[in-house]
Amino acid sequence: MEEVWHTRVVTDVAPPRRRGRPRDADLEDRVFDAVLEVYSETSWRGFTLDAVGRRARVGRAALYRRWASKDDLLVQALEARSPLPVPIDTGDLRSDLVELARQLLQGYRTTPGLVSLRVALDARVNPELLARLTHTLNKSRLLAARTIVHRAVERGDLPPDTSATLLLELVTGAVLSHALFALTTPEPAEDDAYAELVVETTVRGLRPAP
Repeated sequence: MEEVWHTRVVTDVAPPRRRGRPRDADLEDRVFDAVLEVYSETSWRGFTLDAVGRRARVGRAALYRRWASKDDLLVQALEARSPLPVPIDTGDLRSDLVELARQLLQGYRTTPGLVSLRVALDARVNPELLARLTHTLNKSRLLAARTIVHRAVERGDLPPDTSATLLLELVTGAVLSHALFALTTPEPAEDDAYAELVVETTVRGLRPAP
């Protein structure tokens, strides 16, 4: 009898798991869309999980189960939506840099691109709070530029002491200024021409003198 009773208790303690409610497949997309909308309107000061939840029509509990803080949520949203460059390897320094410049030009004109710039500005007055955010935004761009520079140095297209950081600043600075202050949205051909001009000027300044 004891053996039968013991078997019944074990069965009662570990019943088969019932299938719960199906996961909301588009929750993450709705939340990330809301993150960009709220941040673009309010910047860091007005950016809260509650504000995102209201915009995304997601309950507070569901948000807090998935994201521990607004820092975590903003980082994930920017990683998912920011205009970070895709890998570039055309086999030619100028072509690589032109493609990088073109990607950045297009990206800065999008809502995620504008939000990433706003985050960078907010970091100037909240350096500790937003340090990880600016690191996230800058890491992929710096890696892309460093990879392009290293390949060019190996081919002999650039001197060995070329600074990937300086190269990125030269290209990105010009591209960012052009994207922010252009009065109209240029045609793709105009973007291509501008990217080529910026790259030619940059490479000419970085190449060793003959």
